[in-house]
Amino acid sequence: MNNQLIIMMMPLGQMQTNCYVLGNTETKDAYVFDPGADPDSVFRMLEKENLNLKGIFLTHGHFDHILAVDAILERAGMDLPIYANRKEKEVFENGSYNLCSMVGQTFRFMPDHYLDDGDVLDLCGSKVTCLHTPGHTCGGMCFYIEDKYWLIAGDTLFQGSIGRTDFPTGSYAQLSKSIKEKIYTLPDWTKVFPGHGESTTVGEEKVSNMFVHL
Repeated sequence: MNNQLIIMMMPLGQMQTNCYVLGNTETKDAYVFDPGADPDSVFRMLEKENLNLKGIFLTHGHFDHILAVDAILERAGMDLPIYANRKEKEVFENGSYNLCSMVGQTFRFMPDHYLDDGDVLDLCGSKVTCLHTPGHTCGGMCFYIEDKYWLIAGDTLFQGSIGRTDFPTGSYAQLSKSIKEKIYTLPDWTKVFPGHGESTTVGEEKVSNMFVHL
């Protein structure tokens, strides 16, 4: 087990979207997941832990998960890789799909590293599996840090709830299938880090989540 691996959560912006920093206390490498607002808080967290930002991961393309990316890229002063699911490309490219048009916001970046279901990455010395979990959006993706049993779930699964399915490209049938087949099949002790609200576990949700039953 990678005992140097840490994960830190910050609820950011009006929507209190959970942004996560995954870091290695020995190598000082770090990756940010879903920086939706307040880039200053992201950099304060990195500086507090003396971590070096190596890339940005996005669970999906909704505005409240992505709007700090441009500022982070500008402040970092380097070409950081931006990772997202290949099937989410249309969401990033369409203001109605990513809901930016709804809130009067825009962004300049585009993901430059597209991922597919089942891709395995080495992040901070740990194996991370990319899980395509459509339903909240067509290209939603969860990231499973296997040796820690951690799942960064975006808006796929919450404590006692699930992501909305009434936005463009959403589907309750798809989301239910994604949760049952991709998340509920993980070990019960897997800790789920959602896009909003408190963390939970796979086991807790399998027995108590009212929206998706086994």
